[in-house]
Amino acid sequence: MHNKDHLAVRDAQPLVSVIVPVYKVERQLDRCVTSLIGQSYRNLEIILVDDGSPDGCPQKCDEWASKDPRVSVIHQSNGGLSAARNTGIDAMTGEYVAFVDSDDYVEPDYIRLMLEAAQANNAEVVICSIHQEDDQTVASPDNHTITDHVTTLSGRACLARLGGDTVADYVTAWNKLYAARLWKTIRFPVGKLHEDEFTTYRILAECATVVLVPDSLYHYVQNAGSIMHTEYSIRNLDRIEAWAQRLRFYRKRGYTELYAVTFNLITWDMPHAVKSLDWNDPVIKRRLREIFSQIKPFSPEVMAHMNGIKPMIAYLLICLCPFRFCQLRYGR
Repeated sequence: MHNKDHLAVRDAQPLVSVIVPVYKVERQLDRCVTSLIGQSYRNLEIILVDDGSPDGCPQKCDEWASKDPRVSVIHQSNGGLSAARNTGIDAMTGEYVAFVDSDDYVEPDYIRLMLEAAQANNAEVVICSIHQEDDQTVASPDNHTITDHVTTLSGRACLARLGGDTVADYVTAWNKLYAARLWKTIRFPVGKLHEDEFTTYRILAECATVVLVPDSLYHYVQNAGSIMHTEYSIRNLDRIEAWAQRLRFYRKRGYTELYAVTFNLITWDMPHAVKSLDWNDPVIKRRLREIFSQIKPFSPEVMAHMNGIKPMIAYLLICLCPFRFCQLRYGR
């Protein structure tokens, strides 16, 4: 084969890194890895990051690495999901990268279809629709279809969708294929809950083109111990902190039209915080004051991009008297 032909083949079949953080998923791990090694697209680098799992996962990871040369394993002390993903990012060598949580699994054509969409549209990020399942039930999954046909949009336009009913499909790190270069300087925040809220908007802001595909290629399996099923705690306030950081980022970029979208997320999350947290706890009060002090400086700019008097009043109350706002709105 001539050198030029060899380069053409290599470019047509770029290496795709798949990063899988592994922690206490002994029952689900084999299903996840089986779905990856069975991909119709073969040029993969599957990185299993054992995040100090105390069960049989470390041994299972090593067994998979011995079965398939495309699988590599990194064992590390427990640092959480963000730390595990960051370890995988540091180790990856692919031109593209995907994140798959170890209790989830993917369709056989997941990588192939996502990569074809990226190459056909010169896109930096591709987002697919998902199946949402319960860990007790495989039948009748809830399909989240983000589009009924292949759709291209700018990264900035995609940022406007980080709100509303479909926010989860856009903000999660999984169900996406990324150009690996996007992660050159961006990492997940160690020690934070809702880590995707801190990173996805920064990734999308760097994209000229994002592609949405209608195919439900990613199986998101909700477990009883997942964030969605556990009681709201003070750590869930990390999400509001992430949105405050997003406001600062939008101001720096001049994305003023996105202020209202982000503020709507904050008001959407307030009922969960109010109903579930002890507002007389000094630790919780201090944490809330820290977060709202980050939001307050944006008052004039955010209000200028709001429609209607009620959102403006709500924003002012949250910034100036958050506890009074909660008493008025939620009877606390």
